[in-house]
Amino acid sequence: MKFLLMYNPVSGRTNFKVNLPLIQKIFEKSDHTLSIYESKAAKDLERVAYDEAKNFDVYLVAGGDGTANEVLNGVMRSDVKPAMALLPGGTANDTAAILGINKNIKRSLDIFFEETPVLMDVNQINSQYFFYTAASGLLTKVSYDVSRRHIKKYGYIAYLIAAVKDLTNEYRYPIKVKFDDQYVSMECAMVLGLSSNRVGGMRLHNFSDSRLNDGLFELRFFKRVKSFWRFRLLSSFIRGGKKLQEDYHLASSRFEIETSSNVDWNCDGEFACKGSVVIQTHKEALLMYAHPKVKKKYFLPK
Repeated sequence: MKFLLMYNPVSGRTNFKVNLPLIQKIFEKSDHTLSIYESKAAKDLERVAYDEAKNFDVYLVAGGDGTANEVLNGVMRSDVKPAMALLPGGTANDTAAILGINKNIKRSLDIFFEETPVLMDVNQINSQYFFYTAASGLLTKVSYDVSRRHIKKYGYIAYLIAAVKDLTNEYRYPIKVKFDDQYVSMECAMVLGLSSNRVGGMRLHNFSDSRLNDGLFELRFFKRVKSFWRFRLLSSFIRGGKKLQEDYHLASSRFEIETSSNVDWNCDGEFACKGSVVIQTHKEALLMYAHPKVKKKYFLPK
């Protein structure tokens, strides 16, 4: 098969380029071919992923969640969709972790060479595609507000520092949701949507029992109806995403959400859009490489 390795030279704390000789050596001993492209600027990989789709069987993407999201958006806008394989090189690497792929390059390439890719759902918020999470409100700006300099210096701790500071901000915004011909209205401090049970480097085992190819997306609406709401929200995360009594948890393939025009939405750790949104799931829209244990546990069998 023909692989195109696309990597982000500024993702995470280390320079991925030092891994290229090892990767090339492994490919030389395989039956596969490898081409390499280094990202030149923001959104560059989205353009390359779209332009080169007909020329490759697999996109091998090295970087963090933002890098993977760029390539995803290029692929999803193409009529031809190569399979995607992720080599985690960012700070949190939630998408790769969800698929059971770690930073050991040789082991990861063994999975990509030996395993068959599996069809996975792809989500969309307005015109932006994403893998696993969409959110608004408290804590959701942290992943893209932290400077690259601080990430290089402090790594994941930089995000934790920013999260503590964000807890001092006041979040209160109206939400009206239409899903499956039903309507729900409330006032929120945070909206968190997931297609898995991991976000921000944390496993939320009690968030849901979702599968990566069930055609559904799940949204948790953290309401502002009681005192000590910050403590209560954080307690939900500490308990692995356990739902609070006052909060709504919805699952559907499509949500139409009306809210204030100044509300920011994050998807896969990157800024997506502002204001009212439509969130929908495209069932089994893309071939992805995953660890065999993940395929067995988090994908519905055919």
